[in-house]
Formats: sequence, C-alpha cells, structure tokens
Amino acid sequence: MTHYVLTKLAYNEDQLVTYFWGPVSAGTQIMGTKEHVSDVPSAGYVLYIDLHPTANLFHPVQYVFITQDTAQITVFDATSPPANPNDYQRMDSAIGRTLMAAQNRRAPIPGGQQPSFHSGDDNRYAVLMNGGYDSGNNHIRYWDDLQNIFLTLKYVYGFVDGNIITLCSDGTNPAPDQDNGQSSPLDFDNDGHNDIMYPCLHDTVISVFTNLAANLSAGDKLFVFTTDHGNGDGVSHQTEENLWNYETLQDYEFAGLLALFPDCEKLFTLEPCFSGGFLDDAIVPPGPVVGSTAANYNEYSWAMGPDYVYDTYVFHWTAAMKGEDAYGVPVHADANGDGVITFDEAYAYAISMDHDQEHPQYGDYPQDCGKSLSLWVSNPPPENITKPAGTTHCITGRAYTYTTSATEPENEQICYQFNWGDGNLSDWTDFVVPGTIGSASHAWGMRGNYSVRARAKDTAGSKSKWSDPLNIVVVDLPTLSIQKVRIANGRIHATVKNVGTMNSRDMNWTISVKGGLVLFGRAASAQMQHLYIGVTTDISTKFLLGFGTAKVTIKLETQGEIFERNATAKLMFTCKDVQFI
Repeated sequence: MTHYVLTKLAYNEDQLVTYFWGPVSAGTQIMGTKEHVSDVPSAGYVLYIDLHPTANLFHPVQYVFITQDTAQITVFDATSPPANPNDYQRMDSAIGRTLMAAQNRRAPIPGGQQPSFHSGDDNRYAVLMNGGYDSGNNHIRYWDDLQNIFLTLKYVYGFVDGNIITLCSDGTNPAPDQDNGQSSPLDFDNDGHNDIMYPCLHDTVISVFTNLAANLSAGDKLFVFTTDHGNGDGVSHQTEENLWNYETLQDYEFAGLLALFPDCEKLFTLEPCFSGGFLDDAIVPPGPVVGSTAANYNEYSWAMGPDYVYDTYVFHWTAAMKGEDAYGVPVHADANGDGVITFDEAYAYAISMDHDQEHPQYGDYPQDCGKSLSLWVSNPPPENITKPAGTTHCITGRAYTYTTSATEPENEQICYQFNWGDGNLSDWTDFVVPGTIGSASHAWGMRGNYSVRARAKDTAGSKSKWSDPLNIVVVDLPTLSIQKVRIANGRIHATVKNVGTMNSRDMNWTISVKGGLVLFGRAASAQMQHLYIGVTTDISTKFLLGFGTAKVTIKLETQGEIFERNATAKLMFTCKDVQFI
C-alpha cells in the first residue's frame, strides 16, 4: 500500500521515510505533535511521509489517508511528526535504512600537545544542550555533535571538565531516549565520569543559567552550544528551540538568559532549524557577544551525508575550532595564521564547507569583536598564588590577619580575595603590583576546623585558581564566672565556676585587698591547672588583719582572657563583711 501511495504521488520511495498506521476506524483523530491534522472520515489507513528525512524538525511532512474500500487517497500537509508514534510502523526505504543504521559515533580524542597554560580554576564555562524532542526524533547525530564539541573544549582548549555543563534529552535516566532505541551514553570521553549531567528541560535550562550567573563575573567567558530541532513560522524572526518531552525555549528567553551575564564574554553556536531567528534577540548591547547559527530564521538545518551521524554546520564549525574533523582529518581554519581560531574564522570555514540547503548566520556586538574572541582564555589569569600565611590556632570572636601574593603573566596589577572557609569571602583588596603581599582580616564566630584560601584577580577581571589551603583550628575561650564572695575563718573566699563550653587550663588567679590599713593578707595568688566545664571551685585570701574599708579585686586569667570582679571589705582587726560592688 505504501508503494501504491508513493507511486500515485510521484515520490521517490528511497528518498523518503514513511510510517504506516492501520486499519483505523471512522472518527479516529490524526494528530501531529504540534497540530490536529484531520479526523478519519471512514475506515482506512494512514501513511505518514517525512518529505525531508535528513533535515532537522520542523519541516513539511504529509499525512495520507487511504480509504479501506476504494483505496482513495487524501493528502494533508503538516509540520510535525505523529503524536502517537507507537501506532505507526516504519516502512523500508534506502534513506530509512541509512538513518536507522546510525550508531553513536565517538570522535577520537585530539592528539598532539595538550594545553598547559591552565593549572587550576578556570574562568570559562560551557553549556552544551540537546533536547531531542522525544525518543523517536532524538537522532543519534545530536549526541555525536555534543561529544565532538565536548572533546574540543576539554582536550584542545583545556576547559575544566566540571565547567562543561551538558543537558541532553532525559539526562541520566537509563531509559531509551534515542531513535535507535538506546539510551544516550553519559560519558563522552570514557574517563569513567558522567559528562551528561541534566535533562534538557525548560526549568532545568533556566536553573543552570541562573546558577551560573550567580558565580560568573567580569572577565569570565560563557560558551553555549545547542544541537537539536527548532521551529518558526517561516515569516517572522520569532523562533524556538525544542527541548526534551516537547518543551521549548523561545528565542527571547535565550536572549534573556544571556542577559544574566552583562560583564562576561558570551559566545554561542546553534544548530537547530530556524536558529537564525535567535540572533536579533541575542546579539545586543552591552556585549561582547558573538554567535553563529546553522540556518536562517526561515529555513531548516540539515544532517550531513552520506551516513548522517553529524549535523552539517556544526560538524564543520567544530572542526575549525578543533583543528581536525570528527574523523581525525586535519583542518586549517586559521585564516590570518596567528595560531588562534576566532569565531569569525570558524564561521568563515564552516560556511565554505557547508553545501546543504541552509544559509548559516553570524552576528557580533560590538561589531567585529568576533575577530578577536575565541574559546581560549581571553586574558591569562594571575599565577603562583601562595598559600595564606597567618595564625593557625585562633579564638572565636578575635580578628586575625592573613597574607598572600601572586604573579601576573602580563604584569597587570592584581588584587586579592580570601575564602575564610566558613561561607564568607573577603572583599577584594586594592590593586597592587604583582608579587606584592596582600592581606585581609577575619574573625570566626564558631569554633571548628577551617581552611583559608586566597585567589588573585587582574585588572581585566581574570581570576587565578584558589590557593592551597591553610588549615586552622578555632576554639572558644573558657568563660569563667566569679559568682559569690564571703568570709570564712578570717579569709575572703570567692566562688568561681566555668560556665563556658571550653575547659580552662592554667588559670592564674589573684585576690588583692587595697585601702584602709591592711596589716596582713594583702594579696594572694595561685595557678589552677584545669577548671572543667560546669565545675565550681573556691579561692581565698590568707588570714586578713587590718582596719577600715578596703577594695577587694578578684582577677582570673586563662588563655589570654581576663575575668575580674570587685568587692568592698570592712576590716575591724579581722574582716567583718564583704560585698560585691
């Protein structure tokens, strides 16, 4: 029946992908994922025809209804695949066999000299995205596109693995999510670490960008790469990218996410159909921002033949940035020979190699900034940040000063910031000449073990890695209370209690009596090795002899803390009365 319909429509069967559903009864709804196509008028069959099976969604498709009794056909034009794919059976065709034969292909890890300029924290972040739409339309090539750019970022440009955030289809869910019935492999480079972190859902995308915006600042770099399906009306510049589970990200939403990073370099490359519609929203002040897309706002993007395991534009764009294509063939995109592939050079190379029915687009702001922006660190960060120096045994509530220093490859002035290990950061210090010691002070409010680190920032905003930690111990001081004073056996006695949370050690105490006429017992002192938490002890003068009114000072000193209380004593040969003042 499929052959009969395609022949009647004068279609080349081997260039189309078709799906057959039936028999269906009268009144059954023919539904695309984005539209109601028709209601079945009588018993019959439905044939879904993908007119451009190597293009990304959304592009023209057709649903054909065939009556059961007369084989009369009715053609319905549409733009989306079936909403009930499990009811359809894929029919055989040459292009269909090629597409179904595709498997996840791992591009080789680039060889040669690996980047060595970077030794710690990086101020560059990448967000890689593939929504896939659903398991029936999440093509193998989307995963392959992501794996290829991931290798480029990590092994050519030295991006920190943890700074490459990948959102792909259903994330880490082990259920099948690709059109070959398999689950997307989570590890791009076989290092035992899952590189796909999150599902590509609308709320997750918003959350990732929002969290990044809270941590990126001037001098940092954000690179966004998307592959997948896209949609637009073909007339206006209002377009969208498809995410997982039929969700979408609108062009103005994408622009709003980039606007969360006003002080950062923002770089992006987009593969979906109609992706050119994103440029007028995203390439806006304040910049710098540069982006390229596989297609204009009113056209589709395409998979690359003959095996269709990559998308055409991003295959060549990534090859330009990588220095070799996904098959390991060397690529030379450095038009000016300066050793750096800028965004305008990658775009120029990609469009020279892209011969599909798409017209890649490009934009930057300020104008021509793409001639200098690349995936490399735009400004090398300070280096050789030293471990902070300072006291390692501290008391809660007391401020301590710590110092550090660093160098700067381009001899730019630098400033310093300290991480106190308790959730607090110091303010940035004033800018100084590289190598100059910087300092800041901090008081910890709670006892515990803390790690103090420091980092440096240059005048362009590039930050060093955090230094090695200085480990410190913060303790509470004992809190002693002089609670009672009394007379017994001609002596002044004082009751002392440890009311704090730390044991007292080596407590020195004195009781001095001054004023009046003190003949004997003017002062007494001693040391108590320990006074444990909650324990009470008694200290006293020697036997007192004298006349008049005297001032009694009771003083305790432990671990640098002093506790003192005064009293008045009445002497009439012996001490007759004592009261706290």
